[in-house]
Amino acid sequence: MSGEFPTIKSTHSLVAKHVTKEKWDKLKDIETKTCGFTLAKACACAIEFDNQHCGIYAGDWDSYKDFAIVFDPLIQEYHGISADAKHTSDMDPTKVNGNINSDVPVKSTRIRVGRNIDGFGLSPGITKQQRIDIEKLMNSALSKLSGDLAGTYYPLTGMDEGVRQKLVDDHFLFMSGDRNLEVAGMERDWPEGRGIFHNDAKTFLLWVNEEDQLRIISMQQGGDVKGVFERLSRGIKAVGDSVKAECGKDFALDPRYGYIHSCPTNLGTGMRASVHVDLPGWTKEGVDKLKARCEELAVQPRGTRGESGGQTGFTYDISNKHRLGYSEVQLVQVMIDGVNTLYKEDVELQKKHGM
Repeated sequence: MSGEFPTIKSTHSLVAKHVTKEKWDKLKDIETKTCGFTLAKACACAIEFDNQHCGIYAGDWDSYKDFAIVFDPLIQEYHGISADAKHTSDMDPTKVNGNINSDVPVKSTRIRVGRNIDGFGLSPGITKQQRIDIEKLMNSALSKLSGDLAGTYYPLTGMDEGVRQKLVDDHFLFMSGDRNLEVAGMERDWPEGRGIFHNDAKTFLLWVNEEDQLRIISMQQGGDVKGVFERLSRGIKAVGDSVKAECGKDFALDPRYGYIHSCPTNLGTGMRASVHVDLPGWTKEGVDKLKARCEELAVQPRGTRGESGGQTGFTYDISNKHRLGYSEVQLVQVMIDGVNTLYKEDVELQKKHGM
């Protein structure tokens, strides 16, 4: 792309608001040190599509620093934080009070975070060699996990069809073909350098080199959120220690923005703690009312087919709304309390509607 100020198709996006011609002219010729990322590449989705809310990605940790006059105000607006805010991480599961109540019909619990290793590019900007190096590093690091975390790494390249089908059936496999990720540069050299790890019980998973270098997931049937968080906490520490032993590097952690992610909406904890729960009363009451109530409780309802998926029956995916400005413990607590509250109200709504 030439250095001319681009037409931003997503006119209502945060990019349209925060990437002014003046800022563009200042930053357009800068290439980041880690992988030669540019502001034009960062804004590719907002330029290409007309439906972006945020519309910007970072190609490396440097992007947040080199293009700070764009990223800082955008991040502050999206996350509702002040310019001098600091982020505190807290993964101590003993600080979580209570759990999902035993009468709440929760089908499954899943908590995920993203992590990226310092010194390598993030998915939109990572070089082919860096991506291969990350996979090699992770293959070795993950092979050293022990106890209930021990498992198998499956590279996407050359994957056996039987293995592939099994991972698809388990809903573990991530796919290519997402236009957003393509335009953002995250599907270059597909499927090289990418893969999936899961423990023997299929309750601890890692995606390698998807939207972030690592997506770390703890999940199981039922509503033991505290137990899922405990495994996640142990797992992240074990993976981090193993990575450090392999290459001497830590996960990229910024004093203001917490754990660095390719998408600024995930900065901070990068955590999404969610349960699938039946809410027949709220379904009858109406999805708009449920959304409004969830907003008050700082949680988000989604259809059980995910972010853009539709709705199946009266099962909802309820997760924490915030990422940055709150600790992991706080976000798990908010989700537990929110789900317990919603179900208590659901029982009353069922009576109201004669269910």
